Amino acid sequence: MAQIDEVIATYLSAVQTEGKAERTITSYRESLANFRSVGRRLDFPEAVEDYEVSHVYAFLADVRGRKGRRGRKDGTSPAYQNHHHRTLKAFFSWCQRTDYLDPERRHVFARVPLARVEKKVPRPFSEEEFEQLLAGCDRSRLIGCRNYALTLFLLDNGVRAQECVSVRLDEVDWERRRVLVHGKGAKQRWVGIGERTVAALREYVERFRGERAGALFLTRRGEAMADGHTLYVLLGRLAGRVGLEKANPHRFRYSFATWAIASGAREID
Repeated sequence: MAQIDEVIATYLSAVQTEGKAERTITSYRESLANFRSVGRRLDFPEAVEDYEVSHVYAFLADVRGRKGRRGRKDGTSPAYQNHHHRTLKAFFSWCQRTDYLDPERRHVFARVPLARVEKKVPRPFSEEEFEQLLAGCDRSRLIGCRNYALTLFLLDNGVRAQECVSVRLDEVDWERRRVLVHGKGAKQRWVGIGERTVAALREYVERFRGERAGALFLTRRGEAMADGHTLYVLLGRLAGRVGLEKANPHRFRYSFATWAIASGAREID
């Protein structure tokens, strides 16, 4: 019988060998450690093949009952629950593919549906709101100049938060007005930037950032941003200063797509 802790260790080694992103591996490791912590407390089986649907529901109930973010009185959000659910579902599916579990029988996490998540349609920025964000950037100062260029950059190409903070200065093609972006699954692509964005980036680089190698957008201390979450904090503060309800990288991404389609782009593009 395969002991679950040993199987989890093998799984984490496997996904690392397969080239999964470090952030993805860290997320897997944390969710699986969480699962085992709950399992030891609730006396879950030690053998991976002994798990039942009841153990899945017990784990998800434990996740749901934790203290939610921002003072949620009803526990954690369905999206948070589903994050853990999907991680464990991927793990048990891998167990089937590698013959730790019977490949002919649906594993326990596949038999339990995900929590229902309310799907809200994002609202793109209006032109007035976007100009309001730009007006809130004091371009005479380092942070304001950076935020001005960053805001234009995000709207120009709809990149994800992690993609944005990962862009390096030497990946900006100034002549062709494009930037090399490293996306999910180790995929690279070129994204375009407009004349206004190019001018803003040049101003930021020439006046404050300098030409030293490294990330394009730096912190006040001249360091690369830790991760995509930094952008959520940064943009949230900027929105608060100018009286907007919400500004985050995903809203920029949605606005980019909405504005592009309104200007004649095809959805497939």
